[in-house]
Amino acid sequence: MKRAILIDIIPKDASKSQAEKDLNELSKLVKTYGGIVVVKAIQKRGRPSAKTYLGTGKALEILDISKEKEADMVIVNGTLKPNQVQHLHAIFNIAVWDRIDLILKIFEKHAKTENAKLQIELASLKHEFPKLYGQGTKLSRLGGGIATRGPGEKILEVKKRHLRARIKEIEKKLAKIRKTHKGQRKVRRRKGLKTIALVGYTNSGKSTLLKALTKKENVYIADELFATLDSKIGDLWLPNIQEKVLVADTIGFIQNLPPFLINSFLATLDEVSEADLLLHVIDSSDPQMVDKIHVVEDILKDIGCRRKLQIYVFNKIDKSKNDKIRVSRKKNYVHISAKTGEGIDDLIDMIEKTLP
Repeated sequence: MKRAILIDIIPKDASKSQAEKDLNELSKLVKTYGGIVVVKAIQKRGRPSAKTYLGTGKALEILDISKEKEADMVIVNGTLKPNQVQHLHAIFNIAVWDRIDLILKIFEKHAKTENAKLQIELASLKHEFPKLYGQGTKLSRLGGGIATRGPGEKILEVKKRHLRARIKEIEKKLAKIRKTHKGQRKVRRRKGLKTIALVGYTNSGKSTLLKALTKKENVYIADELFATLDSKIGDLWLPNIQEKVLVADTIGFIQNLPPFLINSFLATLDEVSEADLLLHVIDSSDPQMVDKIHVVEDILKDIGCRRKLQIYVFNKIDKSKNDKIRVSRKKNYVHISAKTGEGIDDLIDMIEKTLP
């Protein structure tokens, strides 16, 4: 297993307890990837160093720790600039990733369908592209005189062209997939089939709920982040209104996702945009439940879905210490355990009453 050192930079007046919570989430991402965390380091400073992200003294301190703990990688809980990656790698001489690198590696691990693989490759290329500009000075040292283009610069231009061409190729393929999916949704509409989309923070129990509602068998369920990357759809029979609806599971959300990463998954998120009803699945046993609700609502707003009909589904009540969480009377909500089945009938009853 890869041995990882986690690093976070926080403002001088920031709460260290919040930083520890953020690093706990990063630890879960490392575990999902298949690694283990050997050290967590938090540094308070005004802003990250433009050169090394960490202060130089702290970086050298982490270097000693990395040797002592035989670490394989350093992971920063933020987004690194190309020159910061280079300088940190020069100091540590082991892999240096930022938070987005780690998430993309997990995506690669869990991708099964062509759609998911293309979306992940697109996101990875868009994350990789800015790093090429940071390699310009390094590559130019390979040759070339004053006011001339060295072979390193030519290599860089070839790489840039290759990445641009591949990005365009993938975007065309994904546009074709989106068009196919759009056609399929039109067929559903003509047949009068309504769609319910499951949304929520990653690992809130959406896939378990999909299986509980639809009895769908080939649903991958695991206690890890981003277990689902592609839409999975099952049938739900609503007995009181004598109607079949479709239930779509979608990719889980997480805090601090850059826009390019969300945009790379539009082919999957279209199911959310086109749904008649959203079930916002919430892990009611999570101490950071409220913060994660806000994260999901912000992302729904970013993709134009904030005003869609929603039911707040407080899941995992079998594990929750919260005594039946209460929310605004204006909101539809229900308490369930997708794992044990408790409250599922109440949820189906609410779906029947809420569907347009």
